[in-house]
Amino acid sequence: MSEILQFPNLTKEKASNLESIIENSLIAIPKGDREKLKFGLVKTIDSYSSFFTEWSLTIPGDCSETLEKEINEIAQQEHDRKMLLLTDIIRLKVHALVTEYQQRAL
Repeated sequence: MSEILQFPNLTKEKASNLESIIENSLIAIPKGDREKLKFGLVKTIDSYSSFFTEWSLTIPGDCSETLEKEINEIAQQEHDRKMLLLTDIIRLKVHALVTEYQQRAL
């Protein structure tokens, strides 16, 4: 049996971690421009949305409850790794946006 697992976009803790990464990276940018850069980050996050929040999982119909729990635990671990990947993507995107902004400002 195959099913689509829906994971929450971000837990409250992870969301605040991402927000602090963004805020700390953009602190030197004037407020108006900072909002434009944040919009660019939101577009990046949205473009990866389903990759990080939805994926298919096949659980054999005749598997035991223990095996099903193990499969779900592995799925959760995979989701956590994907969230780390999203954090890395955001860090790189912030760096690229700040560098691009600074080059335009010169």
